[in-house]
Amino acid sequence: MKTLLYIFIGFVIFMSGFPKEVKEENKWIVLKESEVSILGRTNINTFECQSFRYSGNDVLTEVLLPEQKYAVWSGELVLSSDSFDCFNRIMTKDFQETVRAEEHPEIRVRFLDLVRKNLGTPQEVLTGNVEITLAGVCRRFPISCQLFKEENGKTILQGSQDVKFQDFQIDPPVKFLGTVKVQNSISVHFGLVLEKV
Repeated sequence: MKTLLYIFIGFVIFMSGFPKEVKEENKWIVLKESEVSILGRTNINTFECQSFRYSGNDVLTEVLLPEQKYAVWSGELVLSSDSFDCFNRIMTKDFQETVRAEEHPEIRVRFLDLVRKNLGTPQEVLTGNVEITLAGVCRRFPISCQLFKEENGKTILQGSQDVKFQDFQIDPPVKFLGTVKVQNSISVHFGLVLEKV
């Protein structure tokens, strides 16, 4: 029994000799001037639906590991489904019906594990995974985005992600007796204005 006790004590002393990994955590508030838009095409032209009335105050977390020279970002952005304006009354109504805005009032963009490897450069690339919840369906995608500071000192997280309506169990809209068909692929673009707290 004493032998086991000595082995255990020796193991604890041995493990305590290893330096603990130094971590630093930053919180970033997403400001209301941030932009999120959805771009798509029909068989006739292109369209853009942009989110207005974003309230801000979502928080992203950055965990820095200076010894390994990288950081990991995570956090969630919540948008109102009915806040998107397609700059055309009929298209806006169609978009809200397509994403089932009444039944699913929120569109969520959740950054899971964005890794920032090139710390300290003017424009940094982050890669990882994002979950997008649209019309009540959640899907995960790999993503690459950029973090940079503008001349006015604001920090911007910018990127885009191509998805398909059918990823979210949505049939691409068809209008005017089939003469206007929305393509299955759309692109979600974001420019998040961040402030460290």
